[in-house]
Amino acid sequence: MKTRILSLVIVTALFISTSVFAQPVNKGNKSPERKTMMKKQFAQQKRNYQKFFTEEQQETMKALRLETAKKVKPFKNELRELMAHQQTLTTADNADLKAINNNIDKMSVTKTKIAKIMAAQHQQIRSILTEEQLLKFDTMKNKSGKKRGGNSRGGNSMSPHKRMGA
Repeated sequence: MKTRILSLVIVTALFISTSVFAQPVNKGNKSPERKTMMKKQFAQQKRNYQKFFTEEQQETMKALRLETAKKVKPFKNELRELMAHQQTLTTADNADLKAINNNIDKMSVTKTKIAKIMAAQHQQIRSILTEEQLLKFDTMKNKSGKKRGGNSRGGNSMSPHKRMGA
C-alpha cells in the first residue's frame, strides 16, 4: 500500500514538474530581438513620416496631437476609473446587474467621447494635406487597420478594455 501511494506521489510530481517546464517563461517581457525589430520599424516609420509631410505640416500635426491629448486625458482617466469600478462590481459576492449595466453604459459614453475627439483630430490632419497626400494618407490608414486587426484607426487587435485602458 505504501509503495502504491509513494509511486502515485512520484508520478504526480513528475507530471506537475513536466507541465510547469513546458510553459513559456515570457511574462510580458519582449525579447531583445523583438525590441530591436520594433526600434528599426519605428525609425523607418519616422523617416517615411518626415518624407511624407512638410515641416510646417509636421509642426501643425504635433500641435494638434498635443491639443487632442489634453482633451482626451480626462476621459481616459475616467474610463480607467470606470473599468476599475466595473471590476469591483462584477467580482462582488452579490453582483448588482443593474449597477453593472449602468457602469457599462457610462464606459460606452466615455469611449464615444474619446472616439469623437480622435475623429475630429483625424479630420483636422486631413484638412492640412494636399490632394496627393490625402490619397496616400487615407491608404496608409486603411492598410494599418487591416494589419492590426481591422481597427479603422490603425489600432491593434487587443480587446477594447486593454486598448482604451492601457
